[in-house]
This record gives sequence, structure tokens and C-alpha cells, in this order.
Amino acid sequence: MCGRLVEVEEFNPDSYDDYEDEDLQPKKSSILICQLCQAKLRHEADEAQKIPKPM
Repeated sequence: MCGRLVEVEEFNPDSYDDYEDEDLQPKKSSILICQLCQAKLRHEADEAQKIPKPM
């Protein structure tokens, strides 16, 4: 995409939490896309789904 560096913030839950289920933890994605590129891709996908207006 644009090539911007994206800072990843890691969340470390408290060590005192007894309830830690691996199935409920979000899957980590190996691909990071900046918010501007995400918005652009979402907009392009929405426009591609619309029916073109007749001329």
C-alpha cells in the first residue's frame, strides 16, 4: 500500500486474571495496513458493489 510504518501497541492483560481463554483472544495478522489505506480499500470495495447509474 502506501508503505507507512504502523506502530503496533501490544496489550498485556493483568497476570492476576484467572480467566484467559486462548480461543477468545484475537488472531494476530501478519499484514499491517494503515488506517488511510484501509479506508481507501473499503471505499473502493463499496463503490465496486454499487449498480452503475444509467446515462
